[in-house]
Amino acid sequence: MKASVQIYSIRESGDLDQQLALLRKTGFDWVESVATHGLSAVDFAAKLDQHGLKLSSMHVGLALLESADERARLIEACRLTGCRLIIMPWLPMGERPATGAGWVALGQRLAGLSDLLRAALPDLRVAYHNHEWELLSYDGRPALDWIFSAATPAQLGWEADLGWVRRAGADPLEWATRHGERLLAVHAKDIAAHGTAVAEDGWTVLGQGIVGWPALFAALKSKVDLFVFEHDKPVDFEATLRGSRACLREHLGV
Repeated sequence: MKASVQIYSIRESGDLDQQLALLRKTGFDWVESVATHGLSAVDFAAKLDQHGLKLSSMHVGLALLESADERARLIEACRLTGCRLIIMPWLPMGERPATGAGWVALGQRLAGLSDLLRAALPDLRVAYHNHEWELLSYDGRPALDWIFSAATPAQLGWEADLGWVRRAGADPLEWATRHGERLLAVHAKDIAAHGTAVAEDGWTVLGQGIVGWPALFAALKSKVDLFVFEHDKPVDFEATLRGSRACLREHLGV
């Protein structure tokens, strides 16, 4: 079982060294990166090692995944760090399909990229990370269902962002069960009570919001071994990290 944190959460807290030092100071051993943060594979691996951190997973945008040179760097970074999970995390508004067929085409692209990555590193897994818009219906089915219909679970897993599922008005556990065969990681985000945490875009410290994380942890910890805390816009970086790390420790035992 790994309790990790997406470095993006504290992107405004200083340079990468300051960010990593803060994550280590607040009790995290595992981190989820945004690709290699602009570093070479060797320098990125050395930076993590310098701060005593391990790489659970990395978010990598579609443009980087489709670049042969960037794929080579990512594969080398995974070899050096022991990371075996690459996640496609985000589509800009203008790149989001407007039809079921468009979402199927995205799933096919990701399946093909997964095949390329796994040819170089056979135990590497590729996953998709959702926001709320993938739960919108296109031609009678949610976008996420269309994406997954185009790839086998071996080709494309899921990092289930259950905070975004809840924000979409859906049931997080129902969705995690619906695609349970693809579940490789869970993004643990919590939503503040309505009208609070306006400065934080409505997110809050893990376990202090309305998502119902104690029950979700209890239901899912036997099904997935990676939980990644994320907060899109914390005001107090250290307090948010400490409180969320304590919640992960309490409910996961790690």
